[in-house]
Amino acid sequence: MLKKKIGKIVTASAVTACVLVNATAAMLPSMSMVAFAGQELGQMDFNSGVGLPWHICESGPGKMKFDIDGGTYNIEIVNPGGAAEGGESRWDCQFRHRGLILEAGHTYEVKAEVTSDTSGQIYTKIGDSGSPYREVWHNGYGGNEGNGWNCMQVTANQTLKIESTFTCTENIEVGEWAWQFGGAGEHQSTDCFPAGTKLKFDNMSLIDKTDDKTDYDVLHPKKDVPEGQVRVNQVGYFSTLQKQATAVVEKGTAAQKFSLLDASGKEVYTGTSSETRYDDDSQQYIQVLDFSDFTTAGTYTISCGGKGSYSFKIGNDVYDGILTDAVNYFYQNRSGIDLEEKYITSTGMNKSKSDLVHVAGHVPDTAYIQSKWVKSYQADGSDVDKSSGTVNGQGGWYDAGDHGKYVVNGGISVWTLNNMYERVLDSDNNSKESKWADNSGTVVIPENGNKIPDILDETKVEMDWMMEMVVPSGYKMTYDASKYGGADTGKYENMVFHKLHDHKWTGLGVRPNDYAEEWGTIRIVKPPSTAATLNFVATAAQTARLWKDIDSDYADKLLAQAKLSYTAAKANPELYAPLDQAIGGGAYGDTNVKDDFYWAACELYATTQDATYLTDMKGYADCFKLTTSLEGGENTGSFGSFNWGNTAGLGTLTLYLNRDVLDAADAKTVSDSITAAADTYVAKEEEQGYGIPYRTTTFTDAINLGYDENGKLIEVDGYEWGSNSFVVNNAIVMAYAYDITKDAKYIDGVSTAMDYVFGRNAMDFSYVTGYGTYHCENPHHRFWSHELDSSFPYAPSGVMSGGANSGIQDPYVRGMGYKLGTLAPQLCYIDSVEAWSVNEVTINWNSPFAWVVSFLEDEAPLVDRDTPATTAKTTEGGTTSTTTSTGTALYGDVDCNGKIEINDIVLLSRYVAQDATAKAPTAQGLINADCENNGSIDAGDITAIARYLAHLCEASELGPQ
Repeated sequence: MLKKKIGKIVTASAVTACVLVNATAAMLPSMSMVAFAGQELGQMDFNSGVGLPWHICESGPGKMKFDIDGGTYNIEIVNPGGAAEGGESRWDCQFRHRGLILEAGHTYEVKAEVTSDTSGQIYTKIGDSGSPYREVWHNGYGGNEGNGWNCMQVTANQTLKIESTFTCTENIEVGEWAWQFGGAGEHQSTDCFPAGTKLKFDNMSLIDKTDDKTDYDVLHPKKDVPEGQVRVNQVGYFSTLQKQATAVVEKGTAAQKFSLLDASGKEVYTGTSSETRYDDDSQQYIQVLDFSDFTTAGTYTISCGGKGSYSFKIGNDVYDGILTDAVNYFYQNRSGIDLEEKYITSTGMNKSKSDLVHVAGHVPDTAYIQSKWVKSYQADGSDVDKSSGTVNGQGGWYDAGDHGKYVVNGGISVWTLNNMYERVLDSDNNSKESKWADNSGTVVIPENGNKIPDILDETKVEMDWMMEMVVPSGYKMTYDASKYGGADTGKYENMVFHKLHDHKWTGLGVRPNDYAEEWGTIRIVKPPSTAATLNFVATAAQTARLWKDIDSDYADKLLAQAKLSYTAAKANPELYAPLDQAIGGGAYGDTNVKDDFYWAACELYATTQDATYLTDMKGYADCFKLTTSLEGGENTGSFGSFNWGNTAGLGTLTLYLNRDVLDAADAKTVSDSITAAADTYVAKEEEQGYGIPYRTTTFTDAINLGYDENGKLIEVDGYEWGSNSFVVNNAIVMAYAYDITKDAKYIDGVSTAMDYVFGRNAMDFSYVTGYGTYHCENPHHRFWSHELDSSFPYAPSGVMSGGANSGIQDPYVRGMGYKLGTLAPQLCYIDSVEAWSVNEVTINWNSPFAWVVSFLEDEAPLVDRDTPATTAKTTEGGTTSTTTSTGTALYGDVDCNGKIEINDIVLLSRYVAQDATAKAPTAQGLINADCENNGSIDAGDITAIARYLAHLCEASELGPQ
């Protein structure tokens, strides 16, 4: 939420005229009103039902409702805000149009109409949208003429009409036209209007009478986005994997020919589309175009039914560079360091990488420890608790588009990047580990050259910050168990503080090093929680496991603290983080932590093999399993296996990578559960018109959507906030299933999920900055705010937006005229820095995005569809399991290191003997072990390998003859 301070008045030479108009980026529909030459506004009247770029802005307690109906922009004041309510002043409720440029010496004509159903006051101004907050016109007058800081009087049910002209004497490069009508405070002795007041705005105009160089249409030209194109992965398709596109057609369209065209326009492949079907999530009739059997590398487009597509590549190098950019997101969101050009891997849409550098912010990051959960603070921070001491939370990663740092979101982000590395250690091909080796070029960071895998250097940044969030001895808090549930033990040492952020929200277009004074923010640390503590425990144990052979002292330090904090969490099992703590930082509330206990126990057991943790793991109802429905925290039946608020699945995936610490039956339960979940996602992809491994769900959002007139939480059926994160997280599950089985349907599923992210979706839009022809440009981020202020940069490449969200909670996206529940789930999106509910970016979304890109880079080129699937049957405890592979077997190579040697006999002998202490062969290893080609693994296969090593037979005699 953005505020606007009273600014310095700039003297204008004369009263002249000025006009306001509205429009926004490429996704706006055509406007109903003709734009005039010189028109600075993107929207003038609201007859089309679209408001953008006009939108409301709330600060602190200020709260409004709005709709765009009847040809007017209609606003209801729910809470005017103001100092008495903990806000600031009349700018707690605003209606504004940003992106204006005004030139000194130019004459402007202004027109507007506003009607209120109650009498009150309103202030309107044109000037800077940020510091130094100059005003070149206000309340119908240029400069300091007129009524100074005083408001205009509004009489109930009488339209206030403004028609004036002025000559501007200053250049305003980042301007806005704002209307303020909030509560009492500085420069405002009374509330402008009482709660419940309804305002109507219409016929806005701001015309530059001198020239049309800064017309809205000139500054914001509509992109040439073809309608009804064939939707494709705009980055490309792996030669070895499934390749599908989606055509939007009319109902009843018969299956039709489609063509693949090379860069010269030559037809190189033809196929026939699927039959037409209705796709619920896009509310479109579609046909699927499958060209999987075309494998020739090159650049192509698709033509179908007279429609074309964006260009795309085919090859096994189509994702080159994406992984490096995706993990560079974390360097560029580090807190407490100067960002240096040499460590920035992409230019994005900027002129140079130097545009993305900035001075270190929050050095030190001194934050006041809060002794109780407080939903919101006074705007001036006068009620922030300063009696409980401070922590220096310097370092770590900024979580999302703001400057908050959160243990629970840091936890899953660290885990995902660490797991990306740990999976490679477990891989059949250990050479893949080299991509993460120190100075390999995959991860570009200041730590390059220290002989430590670079991805571990990056996650250490966040892990070290989390260590600083451990509660010191002597901390006391007041926990309202009657309000939050759970229990208050009064003993918090070694628990972990939940989060650190500002006491109130700041605006966009701020740098981390220089906003605190302007915005009057105070850094605070919220109380400890069980969820945060267990997130720390899990990631500390995981990190210790990965560092034990790199830096044993560091590993021991992490593990020792993880054990202490686990004990503290068990002593405080119900110290819940409330769901309503969303002022100044994300809420990240969680009132169900059974999943976190399981995850922490899994990581501790995998690292220590201490039976105590195994016992704790088995106390979880879904031990060793992976669900496809998330319950608890902010989720109510979400179609996924894990996210920041539901972490049990992370523990199960860790157990698969460390299955040697489990007995055979439990290891089989883990593997079977993973493949079953993956089967669910593959099946969903096959149902969906755009191949997305995700579906709608019914959800609520008490903070941003609130309650209906009957006091019931408003329910939405559709895609959830951060829907793209579910897509990539579910892709990780399919990737694990591929590792387990080597069945190509699973890696096809992973690739198909990424097709959606890179453009095969109803928006025909790549949600990743810098990748694809029509891609995300303006994610919600304080620093990457070029859309609002050209002195700030665009985002770098490789940043994945959260994507379509049927909740459309922010006023900017609703300014499109979207009404809750009326728009297809996949269409609930707009690419704007101000659209925080659909275009947010976060560490826990870019980490799985990077994971999936890394997996496909490693595995896709190795898929061999020319080799028939083979099956190996293994007997364990009287039961028979079957494993299928589409890869090429090297019979006798049980440990899959590319050689047949004595180690293969040792590994296979321990497996046949059902040695529970030994690491079992991988799925491919079991296929390689069937040297007698009889469908079973037994002593005969051991003998066959021994004969080969004794030079009694040739390698060609192992396996099928």
